[in-house]
Amino acid sequence: MSSPAFSAATTPAGEFHGITRRGLQPALDAVFPLLLAITEDERATPAIAMTRELARTHGAIPTVLRALGRDHETEVLIQPFAGYVAEGLLSPEYRDESRELLQKQVTAVAGDVRWQFEVADEPPVEAIVNHARQLRAGLIVIGLRRHGVVHRVVVGDLLRSVVRLAGVPVLAVRPDLVALPRRVVVAIDFGEASVRAASMARQILADDGEMHLVHVVTDATHRDRAPAGMLGAGTFTRATRDLASMVDDLRPGPRMTITSHVIEGEKEAAIDGFAERVRADLLALGSDEHPLLDRLVNRSVSMGLARTAHRSVLVVPARNHEQNSTAAGKGSTT
Repeated sequence: MSSPAFSAATTPAGEFHGITRRGLQPALDAVFPLLLAITEDERATPAIAMTRELARTHGAIPTVLRALGRDHETEVLIQPFAGYVAEGLLSPEYRDESRELLQKQVTAVAGDVRWQFEVADEPPVEAIVNHARQLRAGLIVIGLRRHGVVHRVVVGDLLRSVVRLAGVPVLAVRPDLVALPRRVVVAIDFGEASVRAASMARQILADDGEMHLVHVVTDATHRDRAPAGMLGAGTFTRATRDLASMVDDLRPGPRMTITSHVIEGEKEAAIDGFAERVRADLLALGSDEHPLLDRLVNRSVSMGLARTAHRSVLVVPARNHEQNSTAAGKGSTT
């Protein structure tokens, strides 16, 4: 259940849960490069429509990318579906034709726009990561299908790989989100990534929209943090106080509503259930990916929620683009 509000509470020493507050600066610049990655025609339309909105109202400068290369890891799964071609067909003439078709596809949804159009021979993950780095993209937009377990798995893996390797926020859009989101749930664990996710979600929220900041207290949280005889009380009070401070720092507009909630339960189920109850059209998450741990156990809260694909998802990494590029240069990207 939601905890009671503590509107008069303040956060001491400029910290959230012991994490130094840097101030919730805008996660996106007033003008920023956006990479629209089209990997399949069926889920392209909502991603194009969202990109149009971000270009029209938020200063996005879009580049549209179609990756033509094969993704060998998912080739068996995706083979029966459109969107991938054999390497032997990637002639200059084929690429030119693909670029022209890509431009027509975008024009049919967004009108006559002056966007950049690119096709790449690489597989989707490699192409998206390389172009995002070259553009120094502030945001990557991709499409999600409404149904299909196979496609949810493929897109979930694509989303995880792109966030981890590019270090750029990814907005994965479902067919029912073709304008700026009006009901957003942000999962908050007070880490840097979730704070950035809240900041970015606030930027793309509709002027008359509502945002819910949700922190989940688990049984493990009670055991680890609550003093003897006060099981959970201190944890709930502190989380409520810190969320209230975040609401203030997000500076909701005059027609905008931002509320905070501390709830109890298992993280994925609690967040997904809350988003379902408020009929959220976007779920914003800080990426809790740890590359080595993810390879070992193939699990994370962010990507577990993203794979369900019940609604559009914004996944925001903690580190910025330059830090990820430096790290990638020192090690393998496999």
